[in-house]
Amino acid sequence: MNLILTLLQTKLNASGLDWIRLESIHLSPAQKTLTADLKLAGESELIRLTGTYSVTPANAVRLETLEASRQWLTEVAELVLAKTGREFPLPEGLKGKLIRLFL
Repeated sequence: MNLILTLLQTKLNASGLDWIRLESIHLSPAQKTLTADLKLAGESELIRLTGTYSVTPANAVRLETLEASRQWLTEVAELVLAKTGREFPLPEGLKGKLIRLFL
């Protein structure tokens, strides 16, 4: 799970979202659920994200549902996903295959 956490944090940092720090992430491949705790700059408490996902035949992860422990953040996440799409391609090669093992 540390590999996925590191990859996601690197992606956030590279996207200019370095004010978001992932504290933990837990995936349940059998139920296709995820739980993540993150720290937002300026927030005193951790934010909990929960959701469901699927792995597509096109080697991508699709976020089916996503909720946050703060209603406003759930709304923002839905707006962002509506604009950017719900699917995120997995890396090619060995890195992508390793991630897929955890999903």
